[in-house]
Amino acid sequence: MRKLYSFTLLVFVLFTSNSFAQIVANADYLFTSCGYIGNDYDNNVLYNDRINNNAFSYTDVTISIISNPYQGLVDLDIDPISPYYGFLTISDPFITGTFTIAYQICEVTNPTNCDIGYITLYVYGSTIIAEDDNFSATPIDNTTGGTTPNILINDYSSCFGSLNGIGNVFFNSTLPPGITFNYGINNLTIAPGTTPGTYILNYVVCEFGTPNCDDANVILVVSGNSDVVANYDDFSSPNYPNTTTASVLNNDTINGSPATTSNVTLTPFNVPSGFTFNTNGTISIGASVLEGAYALPYQICSISNPSQCFVNYAYVIVLKNRILGKIKFDDEGNGCDASDAYLNNIQVKNVNGSTTYTSYSNYYNSQYYLIGDAGTNTVSVNLPSYFTVTPSNQVFNLSTPGTVNAADFCVTANSNVNDLEIVLIPLFNVIPGLPALYNVWYKNNGSTTLNGQVTFQFDNTKMSFLSSSPSPSGLVGNQLTYSFSNLAPFESRIINNVKFQVAIPPTVDLGNVVVFSGSVLPNAGDATPSNNNASVSQIVVNSQDPNDIIVHEGSSISLAQAQQDYLHYTIRFQNVGTSEAINIKVLNDLDAKLDWNTFEFINSSHNCRVKNSNGHNEFLFEGINLPGTNDEPLSHGYITYKIKPITSIAIGNVISNVANIYFDFNAPIVTNTATTTISALSNQNFAFNDLNYFPNPVKNSLSISNTSLIEEIEITSLLGQRILTKKINELQTELNLSELANGIYFVKVISEGQEKTIKIIKE
Repeated sequence: MRKLYSFTLLVFVLFTSNSFAQIVANADYLFTSCGYIGNDYDNNVLYNDRINNNAFSYTDVTISIISNPYQGLVDLDIDPISPYYGFLTISDPFITGTFTIAYQICEVTNPTNCDIGYITLYVYGSTIIAEDDNFSATPIDNTTGGTTPNILINDYSSCFGSLNGIGNVFFNSTLPPGITFNYGINNLTIAPGTTPGTYILNYVVCEFGTPNCDDANVILVVSGNSDVVANYDDFSSPNYPNTTTASVLNNDTINGSPATTSNVTLTPFNVPSGFTFNTNGTISIGASVLEGAYALPYQICSISNPSQCFVNYAYVIVLKNRILGKIKFDDEGNGCDASDAYLNNIQVKNVNGSTTYTSYSNYYNSQYYLIGDAGTNTVSVNLPSYFTVTPSNQVFNLSTPGTVNAADFCVTANSNVNDLEIVLIPLFNVIPGLPALYNVWYKNNGSTTLNGQVTFQFDNTKMSFLSSSPSPSGLVGNQLTYSFSNLAPFESRIINNVKFQVAIPPTVDLGNVVVFSGSVLPNAGDATPSNNNASVSQIVVNSQDPNDIIVHEGSSISLAQAQQDYLHYTIRFQNVGTSEAINIKVLNDLDAKLDWNTFEFINSSHNCRVKNSNGHNEFLFEGINLPGTNDEPLSHGYITYKIKPITSIAIGNVISNVANIYFDFNAPIVTNTATTTISALSNQNFAFNDLNYFPNPVKNSLSISNTSLIEEIEITSLLGQRILTKKINELQTELNLSELANGIYFVKVISEGQEKTIKIIKE
């Protein structure tokens, strides 16, 4: 059955050199959030097309398909007698991504009068909301047992309503003895004899066949006669690493008397990493425990009557010592005073033994925030030698948990040094026929105020420049020029939304590599000339994953590059829901083949607090209030940083990077894995001159062959979720894809240290 629902159509008329053409097929940009397309009159792709600048009856033209790689998934009705002539249809309500289709219209009375139009369909996924289920008001008697209500009744999808029947449930830990989950019915059964107590069970629900998920808790109480009673333990008063709570037994009883280790046994379960549940009922918090709230379940049983047991939870809030401060720049050389400005985005380190914490002064209040462990904490500002920092460091010997310590610094230039830096930040993927957007970030890392210019080079055979803010001072061939003046020490600026129109196939097609470059001048006498130039390499795709990570230098670099230069990473995110995301947290654990000490934060779309410790990055966007897709241009954000490979990096090494993105209290979105292979050559295409794959579309088995040895194959979904990774080490292979859901997938083939991505359709 054809499913047709309402959606929004935005129409943009593209410039054409043949402005007097009798027939014009204008570009159509279609947006839907739930995988359905409507049959409203103005949703017809012919609605904005013209003959002699006039609207026409749809019977006046015929439609043919020029290019549709999504046939069977997204279709254009070209049957002139169909009531849906000129409308798109989607066969799978769960698909997401960006789809581009080329069609041709020809005048019936003049069949040679034709024009080609392009449809770009943006399909956004639904928002999953899993609500807690609190059944504690209706305890279940363990004498008879019983069942809970359906836990999915109050969980819903913004597109499909109730998740009951379309949601798949997973519990984050093994269910306690006596409690089972009934799939399909979606409730819990409590067997007779189940240990009395309070149970908090965390589950994840996902739309069937999608990575679209959210988590919630089920709270239930099992009642029954027991010699022992374990009461809820509230350790919400701040606790700190390397400390120990009181005993959970302190408020527990046996036969009305205090429970002790002499009359009860204590069994903890599902203990979070870093915690130790001691035999006396106390809970030790290790040095590695992160700040946050934790629920630790436990059971106590009578020693004299082991069948008499009770379950409950200890609730623990963990905080750490804090070291806070601000940094001022003494630009007059007379010592820092009230008239001097605070510096933002300055790296501050705290070294405590073998542990190093890193933070940055932020743009919100110019304050940095550091963790302080017990022992000696040495705090210092990380700046080049041509700056003097007063004091050079500050030392805090911390023994009492929960302290807040202040450490301000004053920076003075001790010599005149020029030092400019530039970074190109890709805001979106490169997709044929769609705009590509970039930010150009540049900064004065030196001690002198500078005037100069920024240049941006692009491939003008594949795209054309549209606009930027500010506008360029010059455009010659493939180069944009932007002039700047009075760029002060430590000051950074951004050229926002440098926008290009990407050409259509075959000029630009899936798998092509597009390279942009930029430079900042003057670079004569620059202290670090290597960062006066920047580049970003992108593989052309036909979809846009709004939550991803990319490496600017591309999937392959030479050993010389790896030994000398930084790798630049951008983590991009989008709130694909319809309500604001109040807080966003991005966690990013760095590969051991990266030198963690060289990490430098560059820029972010919104103010964020940066924490780094031994390769664990945390980017905290507190109070970001990021709008959803109802405000599409503002629903996006990004983080950009740079880091060097380790000095012992070698040819053949692969550096991987992945991020986890948390929107408020939702389960994390796991990005794709950005990989960089260290090769003797950095040209990523030479190994794939004879790459073959068939059939496509594929139903069961996909054959892949190459004249160079295929080392590894990775399959990912449109959302960037990794489906399959397989070591091959053969010239050809067969992949069994029969169990994959129908849809579009990307297959990354790695050969001779290089990689190439192809797109397949699974039927």
